Amino acid sequence: MKHARISLLSILLLDPAAILNAAVLDAARDIGLVVGNQSGQFCLSIANANLKPGQGVILVWLPIAEEKQVPELRSATVQKALMNPCDLINSIPGDVAYIVDGGELETSKVYIAIVEKSANSRITHGRGEVKVESLGDVTFRSCSSMEGLHFTAWSGGGRNEKKIWHRYFYLGYDVEPTCKDPSFKD
Repeated sequence: MKHARISLLSILLLDPAAILNAAVLDAARDIGLVVGNQSGQFCLSIANANLKPGQGVILVWLPIAEEKQVPELRSATVQKALMNPCDLINSIPGDVAYIVDGGELETSKVYIAIVEKSANSRITHGRGEVKVESLGDVTFRSCSSMEGLHFTAWSGGGRNEKKIWHRYFYLGYDVEPTCKDPSFKD
């Protein structure tokens, strides 16, 4: 399998103080994408219509397979909901758009966003993966296709691994495909 794979634990090793508060993560609702525009604003596209200003989100950036860059873990805060999609091309039915305060994010990167919960669940470290209470191990992966990027989240591990979220992001230009695994298709 040629795709970038990282668990939240690997990211947390870069910032061991980071904690993901997740009572119950509803992957279809609580995982989305954050992308910057040319004016420096960062927009979250997610199926969750209940986010309020001040709500925290954890951002994960993954290098595409075969790149020698280090993954990043960041945080952002929802500023306001938007009436229209962030990006008409990459918007999917059910998406809600929010402006987020991204601090020092890079507009050239696409970030996976995970909604923070207020309960006391924590990420625990172990064997290169991350355990989120009430969910199990969660691993994030990315790869490129001919003109875009695929992002996925997986729960469990080994033979019990199950894809819980998938999102395609169209780039609008040709890139070298790295997706070899058929599980990146919906």
